Amino acid sequence: MKETKQIPHKKIEKLDKRMAKTFSLTQEEALELINEEMTTVEALFEEHKKVKSVHQYLVDKINYTYI
Repeated sequence: MKETKQIPHKKIEKLDKRMAKTFSLTQEEALELINEEMTTVEALFEEHKKVKSVHQYLVDKINYTYI
């Protein structure tokens, strides 16, 4: 079984702020969205490391999924 690395709280906070701004959500709503997509978020952080890149890929995935 593959073990996932823990994502630093600071990176989650940055991603939370970016997602809230992008989708015009409160930070609480953005955090809920991030938690719903945590498997994807973990995979993206493992691959890309930077919040900006993770944010863009996550936005693209959400837009594709929900629109």
